[in-house]
Amino acid sequence: MTERKVKCPRCGREFVCKHNADCFCVKYKLSEKAKKDIRSKWSECLCEDCLSAYAEPIAPESESCSWPIPPSLP
Repeated sequence: MTERKVKCPRCGREFVCKHNADCFCVKYKLSEKAKKDIRSKWSECLCEDCLSAYAEPIAPESESCSWPIPPSLP
């Protein structure tokens, strides 16, 4: 799919949707609840600002921590 200019249905801002692995949306993780909420309200992609309100950023591979989570301290 090619890039397309989209108007965010939540805030009205125009942005470019790449709809591929280079799109800003791939750096965000959405919970199932967030996905359901977004789909129930809008049928179009959200801009990055609006999407980030529903999601938590995913750290790039090079910045993600590879250490296991330590057990809780007493």
